[in-house]
Amino acid sequence: MLHIKESLNYHDEFINERYFQWQTPTSTSQNTERGKGIIFNEARGVKLHLFVRKYREIDGKTDPYIYIGNGNTVEYTGEKPITVKIKLEHEIPANLYKEFTIKI
Repeated sequence: MLHIKESLNYHDEFINERYFQWQTPTSTSQNTERGKGIIFNEARGVKLHLFVRKYREIDGKTDPYIYIGNGNTVEYTGEKPITVKIKLEHEIPANLYKEFTIKI
């Protein structure tokens, strides 16, 4: 059984083909410049680029990240970590969405 330290067990996931939920590092709070840059990214001119991977490691090899594209924060809650809902500029292709959401 794989045990992940709770502080590293982020709840990042695709909500659908257009929205992604992401949690910031546990040291990020809403009142820091980094936190404000994430939650008010569009107003501050901060580009959010989304890179994802399904698994940390497969067969002893680090799984590479895949670039999904840009997005903007549309909702946020919490502190350390902040949970943000990101609206992607473009829907991800259906086959890629299935790859990231179907558990095998």
